[in-house]
Amino acid sequence: DEFSWISTSIAKWFESLSARVAQFTPWLTTARPNSFWLSGFKNPNAFLTAMKQEVTRQHKSDGWALDDVVYHTEVADFDNGTMVRAPPKEGVYVHGLFLEGAAWEGKGNNGSLVESEPKKLYSPLPVLYITAVTKKMKADARGTFGAYGPHECPLYKYSSRTDRYLITVASLSTREHKPSHWVLRGTSLLCNTE
Repeated sequence: DEFSWISTSIAKWFESLSARVAQFTPWLTTARPNSFWLSGFKNPNAFLTAMKQEVTRQHKSDGWALDDVVYHTEVADFDNGTMVRAPPKEGVYVHGLFLEGAAWEGKGNNGSLVESEPKKLYSPLPVLYITAVTKKMKADARGTFGAYGPHECPLYKYSSRTDRYLITVASLSTREHKPSHWVLRGTSLLCNTE
């Protein structure tokens, strides 16, 4: 079993520990952060599940049931977490993610997956907005991701791509190529590039 997060050296591990303390201390003493460093969670799946439950509770009067709710993602207009000045009304902003096998170009709804630069393995992703919606709402939103629909991009905790480290799947816009192009490229999102 995993007792801690995986790191390449003890120095990197302590560096990561300091960054985690920097994220959690203000959250405990003052208020929720505007944007969360997803890599800083030991169990990011639990964090996202709690967010999904919170959004479902907010829509209790609309008849939402937790079994009928799925994740919905959008790339926000913020390049990094420090640019986020306020949290979203529902859901969360997350930062610190990297694309492997592709890059991101553009802002928000006009952005899209593009080919990565030659010899550049990882590209930073701008802030990602994650919320919960009903399955019907997610199906209705497919058109907002471009003519080809979204690329369902797996988000992994580490670069080792196994189901053990799979967090969720993020819908990313692909305007130049069909989603199958990115599947063949092996495009994924990573929390950690070590």
